[in-house]
Amino acid sequence: MDKGLMLRRPKRTLALGALLIVAALALSFVHPWGDLRAYSSKGAILAGSGAPEEVRAVIEKKCGDCHSANTHWPLYARIAPSSWLLEHDVAEGREHMNLSRWESYGVDGRIDMLARIATQLRQGKMPLKPYLLMHPEARLSDAERQMIMQWTKAERKRLMDSEAK
Repeated sequence: MDKGLMLRRPKRTLALGALLIVAALALSFVHPWGDLRAYSSKGAILAGSGAPEEVRAVIEKKCGDCHSANTHWPLYARIAPSSWLLEHDVAEGREHMNLSRWESYGVDGRIDMLARIATQLRQGKMPLKPYLLMHPEARLSDAERQMIMQWTKAERKRLMDSEAK
């Protein structure tokens, strides 16, 4: 094989690799779903809900990354295209339910969300399986699942009773 050809291949590969790195870094400043990190905070989750501290702690730890403004952004969430995938998932999770905005939802909205939380947990749909692959610590134990479902039932009853008055 021609020695000149052998030397050109590694240079091309190196140049292509460098180009991909530069492109990924440049694209990291593009946020197709908005710059969600700009709307992240460390505010209260479920403010005004009367949730017991143990329920709030589990929900904050296991659900807060996608369903609140308290998202923890890992390093790979800053580099495209993985940043786009995470931003999409967080945007979708917050759209369905943003636990940081609990007080802004009306009573009917809260009752509906509590019912959806219980249904999703009962059916084993939350946390999402792909999320658990990267975040196994977000897996809910049976006891945690039951505790949250019991709270949602009690909170729905409390809200419905307050509406009846």
